[in-house]
Parts: sequence; structure tokens; C-alpha cells
Amino acid sequence: MAILIGENNVFLLNTKNGSYSFCVDQEGLLRHLYWGSRIDAIEDFKNEPFVWEQGFHSIYDVKREECSSFGTMRFKETSFKVAYADGTRDFRYRYVKHTIENDELTVLLEDTAFPLQMYLHYKVHEDVDIIEKRRTVKNCGNEVVSVERLHSGECSLPGAGWNLKNFNGMWNSDFDAYEQKIMGGKTVLESLRGATGHVANPSFILYQNAGETYGEVYYGALAWSGNFKIVLEQTPYAYLNILAGINDTDFEWRLTAGATLETPALYLGYSPDGFDRMSNAMAEFSRRYVMPQPMADQPLSVLYNSWEATYFDVNEQAQLQLIEKAAQIGVELFVMDDGWFGQRHNDHAGLGDWHVNAAKFPNGLAPLTQKLQSYGMQFGLWIEPEMVNRDSDLYRAHPDWIYHYASRPVMEGRYQYMLDLTRRDVQQYLIGEIDRLLTENDISYIKWDMNRGMSEVASALLDRSESKSIWYRHTKAFYHIIQSLKALHPKVEWEACASGGGRVDYGAMHYFDEFWPSDNTDPLDRLSIQEGYSYLYPIKYMRAWVTDSGSNGKRAMPLLFRLHGSMCGALGIGLNLNERTEEEMELLKKYVSLYKEIRPMIQFGQLHRLASLPVDGVQAVQYENGKESVLFAFLDHPSRWRTVFSVRPRGLDAKTCYRVEIEGQLQQKYSGAFLMNSGLPISLNHDYASCMVRLLPES
Repeated sequence: MAILIGENNVFLLNTKNGSYSFCVDQEGLLRHLYWGSRIDAIEDFKNEPFVWEQGFHSIYDVKREECSSFGTMRFKETSFKVAYADGTRDFRYRYVKHTIENDELTVLLEDTAFPLQMYLHYKVHEDVDIIEKRRTVKNCGNEVVSVERLHSGECSLPGAGWNLKNFNGMWNSDFDAYEQKIMGGKTVLESLRGATGHVANPSFILYQNAGETYGEVYYGALAWSGNFKIVLEQTPYAYLNILAGINDTDFEWRLTAGATLETPALYLGYSPDGFDRMSNAMAEFSRRYVMPQPMADQPLSVLYNSWEATYFDVNEQAQLQLIEKAAQIGVELFVMDDGWFGQRHNDHAGLGDWHVNAAKFPNGLAPLTQKLQSYGMQFGLWIEPEMVNRDSDLYRAHPDWIYHYASRPVMEGRYQYMLDLTRRDVQQYLIGEIDRLLTENDISYIKWDMNRGMSEVASALLDRSESKSIWYRHTKAFYHIIQSLKALHPKVEWEACASGGGRVDYGAMHYFDEFWPSDNTDPLDRLSIQEGYSYLYPIKYMRAWVTDSGSNGKRAMPLLFRLHGSMCGALGIGLNLNERTEEEMELLKKYVSLYKEIRPMIQFGQLHRLASLPVDGVQAVQYENGKESVLFAFLDHPSRWRTVFSVRPRGLDAKTCYRVEIEGQLQQKYSGAFLMNSGLPISLNHDYASCMVRLLPES
């Protein structure tokens, strides 16, 4: 069973490979007992009295808690902070009861003096080794209660010296993976931008001695696209305390009589066999329980985006010409990026005016969509709904629709302001305009971008006492808008972009069908970006473009190297097709066709990171479906004499004989046992060399 209840209120949550246990102790508090490899015997977990005699150090700091409150002799970081109407500022709770329904355990806690309840929800996804935590707070009284901190979950790991893996990036340097050892004090991962951002990801990976295929790994991901905070506090009491949720900086939620506040979900996982199992478990979990249907089970199309071919100089004739070229190489989805709407001739104007520019497209979008239909292709557009330019019809009509302080000039970011999504009229405008656009035109795909962080977070319609709720309200409004549009247009495919990977999180995944992980399409940079992304996010959601080389600051690299790198995700083409030679067009056509053949394995198969630059001298990644495999290998520069590299694939059948094909040419035949244990030799002998290898079982 996934949820077991033992004597003395001991709770045991079991997944396929792991267990998570806590109890209600003698004080009525929830005390964490265990997180790790699966243990079926619930009687092994003892709810014994917790004894602590050092008076200067509070017993509440020493306890590994499931729900800690600010105050009450707690000096560690806590997961809940509240203020009552009479000035009391702590939550002194006692356990009341628990319920179990559909693999979800709900534990009810209640303040001993005030009518405030907290529900702790634990949903067990047994098949994919994930435990989902979230909380709901309810004001059962008549007076307003102020919630100043409410994390989604709290957990802990015993001992010290844990290693943390996360990402410390910026625009064009998304998913820049780093590792650090947590020795003492607090490590904080957070965003204060109003969105996920690039600087840290709302996730954590913790381990002490682990690699791709060995060692215990503990991980978590927060399903939230706004300001988040993850605190990892190495206490002096031999445990690491972990808290994750909405950022409490500049946050306050006034809970009126009878009202509730629910947190986003925190997904927790345990892998007994390293990062490989962790990544594939999260990919499977996301496909089964997070991604929206029907796209979750459908492969993403091969996409062409015309941005680098035209930039803002878009018009009907230029796009029709590019459609012809895209059809020649087998593209399935044609996307027109920025510049098609309003007076959008550069990034200084037009945002907010979501109508087709009549000078650029005198016949509307019909000539494009009709041409695409004749080729059996679909059509998509780029939009940035949350923003507005000063030079726009929308801003001139509604200057009060942006976040602003009445007494200060509004700061521009990237020549734009942020719309006040907390306003119902702004929400209705955006839903209405985008609905009209999708209704009037045959559009199958929308790329939703966001290119600046929030500032001057004040709304003309919100009472001043509610000002610290705007960050939360904005994210919920963003979800409401996209959810409303998806309900109106259930067949439209939606891509989440925020200056690249600034909105890659499990909150956005509930509403979008794919991510744009970075604006950086330099193929060598992309190898590390895509590797970092792959630790906790599914390849199915990772758009990867082939773009122009040797311009706009990009290094000149062979087209084949660029193709191979982009085939490691959901393939897109972003280069200027008008400048391609016949030979290059044939190469693109060949590999687009090959990608379609192996696409199910890449987007839905098991992922294995086999080697990584610069540690191993070569980068290699494998995708397999239990029968056959495809792997890609990449070399930056040859190192003196070394031009042959050995990589060891995973997930093969030891007794099966496999044909090894490199770029379609049969090389050798090897047993699965030989390939997995001795390794596959791959020759890469020049700058930016790469190859695609297929391992096909002998019939």
C-alpha cells in the first residue's frame, strides 16, 4: 500500500523505490522520521519520546519537523508565519485528525487558541517515486488573519556535508549548472522578479556520494512560476532542514473570515541509483501527472521560426517565401515571431496591440495560413501578452493599466511596462484579444514570451493593505489567463518563453506544452544548457533550434554539428533559409526526415547522459525505448592525439546483438553486454566534430 498508518500515529508513505515517514509526537507536533530507500515494515518506526536537555538550544530547533512556525522558541528557518488580530504572531498547533482518499493523506492541524486550521496534503505517486506536498490554511474565525509566510513543504535529511546541485545563470546563460557543499548556515535559492527567472531554478538536488548511475539522490521541484524561495539550512543538530514555497519577501496575504489560502505543489523524489534514474523518473512523472492533455502524449512537431531570417522586417511576401523553403525540408509547423502586430517595427513600440499590421499584411494572415494548408503545415505566432510599450494604442488608452506608484515615474525595462494582471479588466482584455486572434485565424501554436521582471508592484484598484499580495495575485492571474485561453482553444499548442528559460518550472508545465530553455542557440553552449535542463525537466518539453552560424557573435560551426545538437530535443529550425545552399537544404531535409523517424524515442524514451564536456573530453547522450537506441556524440576540439572515445550505452539487453550504424552506415555488430561494459568506440577527429549513432537489435 502507498499509505500506511501505524500505532501511535506513525505515517509511512511508500513509492516504488522509496519511503517517507513522520509521526505525531507526544506534544501533538508532526516530527519527521525518515526519507530514503523503501521500508515496508511500519512497525520499525518508533514514536518514542523526544528528549533534549540543553536549555539554551530549544527542543523545537532540534526536532526535525514537518510544519514549523515562526516564534515559539524556534530560531531556525520556519515554514509558516502568521499574525492574528490581537497581535499574537505564532501558530501553536496540535494534531486534530487525518484522512486518506485516492492515495492522498491529509493531516489537519489547528491552533490551540485561535480558529485557524492548516491542512497538510501528501499525495503519493507510487509508480514514479514522487511524493507531492502542499498546504491549505483556513481562517475559521471572524477576524482577519495575516499570513506572512507559507511554504509548500518542509522536510529534512540527516547528517551534514550535503552537496547541492542547482543552476546559477542569466540571460543567454540559462541552466548554468553548479555544485556546492552545504557545510553550515543557510543556502537560499530564490527569485524576486515576479517569475521564475534565470538566476536559480525552483528546484534542488541533494546528495553526498552520487553520480549518474550510483548513489542516493534527494530532489524536489516547486510548481510555481512566481517569486519562490528554497532554504537549505544546515543546523548544528546533525540535520539539513529543507523548506520550499512562495517567497515571503514583500509577501502578506490577508485571510478573511472563512477564506483559505493554498500553496503550490512541491514534488519530492528519491533515487537510490544516481541522477539517471532521477531524471527519467521526473520525465515520466511529468508526462503522467503534470503535462496538459492531449499534447502530453503527442510528439512535438518539427518547427521553423522565421525570426533570424527577417527580425522585425516581416511582411507577407517574405513569409510566403520562407514557407516555400520550410516546406522543402519537411517542416511541420511554421512560426512567425515578433514584428507582425500593431506598429511593431522595433522593440520600442506596439506591445499590447494584438492586431495584424495592415501595411505588412494587407490581406491579413489568410495568405500565409492558406499556403501552409496547401503544404499540410500548421501556423504559429509569437506574443508577449503581459507587457505593453509606452508607444502603443493600448497604453495611450489605458495608462493606468500598468503596475505603478502614483508619485513616481515608472521604470522601463526593455522599453516596456508590465500590465497589472491583478485587474479583472486587464485579464478580460488579454483573454478577449488573444481569443479573437485565434478565432479569426487558423493558428495552431502560440509562443508566449516575457522579457522583463516586475517593478513598482502597486495596483490602482487594490487597497493599500493588500499591496504585498500582488506578487502572488499576478502569478495566479497569469495562470488564469492561459487556462482560460486553453479552454477556449484546446487544440492550440502553447510554448512558454521568458527571455529564454526564465519560466521553466513545474507550475508553467501545467498550462504549457513545451519550454524554450534559452535564447542562446550557439551549438556548443547549448550542449551544457541542454544537459543542465535535462536533470529535472523532460526532453519532451525542450525546444532546440538549428540557427545561423558565424554571425551575431556565434561561433562558426558545421551545419551537421548544429543539427545533431538540436536533434537532442524537440527539433526546430531557426536559420535563414534564404541563404542556404542547395547542398545545405538537402542536408536539412535529410536530417529532418531522420529526426521524425527517431522522434518518439527522443521525446518519450529513456535519457542517459553518457559523457560530458569538459570532464570527459567528449559529450554523449543516449535515448532508448527498451529495444533500440540512438546516441549523439560531440567534440569541441581534439586534444593532441586523442581522437577515439569510448562511451558505454545503458539500457540494452545484454544477450541481444546490435547493429551499430553511424550516420546511416553500418559499422560493426556487438552484443549488448559488450557495449554496456567494454564500450562503443567513436572516432571524432576535427574541431566541432559530431555523429549520430543508432543501435538496432538484430531481428
